[in-house]
Amino acid sequence: MAWLELREDVQMHNEIFNASGRHIIFKHSPRCGISSMILRRFEQSDYFKSSKDSFWILDVLSSRNISTQIANDVNVRHESPQVLLIVDGKLLHHSSHSNIDADLILKTT
Repeated sequence: MAWLELREDVQMHNEIFNASGRHIIFKHSPRCGISSMILRRFEQSDYFKSSKDSFWILDVLSSRNISTQIANDVNVRHESPQVLLIVDGKLLHHSSHSNIDADLILKTT
């Protein structure tokens, strides 16, 4: 599976929040060692490797405005690293730092 880069708020609304299906948003800070470690662990999961879900990555340093907008839209405090599961436009799961668990996200319906 490959990441889709989340770069614009219009893209966020049209392709994630106003779209059907399961969408993962991974908020990542490329300057943070913990964020990089959690991202690598997530990418090594069977879920990421084999899922048909949409996987979006958001660089919180270059797109802080989008990260803040997401936090406001779903009423969840911004953190990095952070994973949000959006299903049919609704937030079903969010976790951050060491609580990010690909297997748990897979089981969330």
